[in-house]
Amino acid sequence: MKWLRAAGCVTLLLMAAISLPAQDDAELPLGAARSEYEIKSAILYNFTKFVQWPGRALGETGVPAVVGVLGDDGLVPVLEASLRNKTVYGHPIVVRRLYSSAGAKSCAVLFVGVSDRSEIFRIVRSVGASPVLTIGQCVQFTRLGGVSALIREGGRYQFQINREAAERAGLKVSSKLLRLATVVRAAPERARN
Repeated sequence: MKWLRAAGCVTLLLMAAISLPAQDDAELPLGAARSEYEIKSAILYNFTKFVQWPGRALGETGVPAVVGVLGDDGLVPVLEASLRNKTVYGHPIVVRRLYSSAGAKSCAVLFVGVSDRSEIFRIVRSVGASPVLTIGQCVQFTRLGGVSALIREGGRYQFQINREAAERAGLKVSSKLLRLATVVRAAPERARN
């Protein structure tokens, strides 16, 4: 029953996000930009309900699960507010702003807010096979080895999942989430350079 409620919640959030107009954040009034961050935050949180981390990857119950943000500083305060008092599999969520990929491996979730292809590849490579749910916000993110991308396309929000990247990280993505996503494969290594 809890699973069904969560599935309905993520579907509603995704449908709400899908209907947002695609505009640059700079063009949006302050309230609208905040709403977009709130939707990203809600979707990010709901992703955690449909992903399982391997074994003790999140540590002992009660140890905080870190959501790291790299490159989108505007998202940090909204994530902090919306994820306050929330948990993932019994772990309280803590949001951290990262200034480099050095601390990325210690995150349960890493939101990558950069769009430069070589920077994305460098970040994804630095995470390696660590059990980190990487989420980006551009089309090339999953093709460069990230696990998931939340992208605006044709005036709607959609998301992609790279199953190979999830498996490499030891993450199990629910079939319910996969049915709502576009499943992509990473580009061959030589095409990334």
